[in-house]
Amino acid sequence: MALFVPPAVYDAYCIKEAIYGPGTDEASLIEILMTRTNPQINELRKVYGDVASPHRKASDALIEKDIEGDTSGDFKRLLVAASQGDRYEITREQLEEAVEEITVEGNGTGMYNVNYSKLADMGQAKRDAEKLFKAGEDRWGTDEEEFIRIFSTRHYYQLRATWNEYVKLTQRDITNSVDRETSGDFRSGLKAIAQNIKCRPKYFAERLKKAIKGLGTDDKTLIRIVVSRAEIDMVQIKKEFLEMNKQTLWKWIQDDTSGDYRKLLCAIVGKN
Repeated sequence: MALFVPPAVYDAYCIKEAIYGPGTDEASLIEILMTRTNPQINELRKVYGDVASPHRKASDALIEKDIEGDTSGDFKRLLVAASQGDRYEITREQLEEAVEEITVEGNGTGMYNVNYSKLADMGQAKRDAEKLFKAGEDRWGTDEEEFIRIFSTRHYYQLRATWNEYVKLTQRDITNSVDRETSGDFRSGLKAIAQNIKCRPKYFAERLKKAIKGLGTDDKTLIRIVVSRAEIDMVQIKKEFLEMNKQTLWKWIQDDTSGDYRKLLCAIVGKN
């Protein structure tokens, strides 16, 4: 199915299965909702009703209602926030303004770099770092709402700047504080956002390793990641996977699957 329907439809199908199936597949919900862009989430919302409720008309808000009915607490609030697709995103004009020519001894080289500091409000980054510190490490208990608000609304470059400021303020990486201050699926969701923004290919490489390694193969996760990332960042994912495991992703799939299923996945991934 994954190869024969639009990506949004397949994401909608995976979310429906994660919610409507026996038990809740929290890992799949986290992987999909915490890594998709605003346009991908909004397209997902448009088709989710037809996938989850094909025999009656459903609104774009059905995905939120399904999440609310199948999860609870801070994890529910984090998933609902992610499913709304309201994260602030930089414009093309902002990105173009941040592109600068590399100079050597005052002369242009014809090569260009992105000045990432121009894509973030450093004052806001410092304020958000302080709010996260006060919401977690600096108090008894954790203000989860502050974590949800910042993690689910700031754009990726802003969050990177915030986490850099957080290290300066606390001498801790943000994922270390998330580990210390939160728990369960809520912690997994926050860590997925952090890992995805720090290095998305590495996040998916780790997910693939977990899907293949050990007793049995998590075929759903393996198929979903291979197909959904094939034309986006599979080259970078394979590089991270090789650095992590000293073997290629193709080799792991070749050794862990069989038949036409193996041929298909290996063809999508490629040896190189």
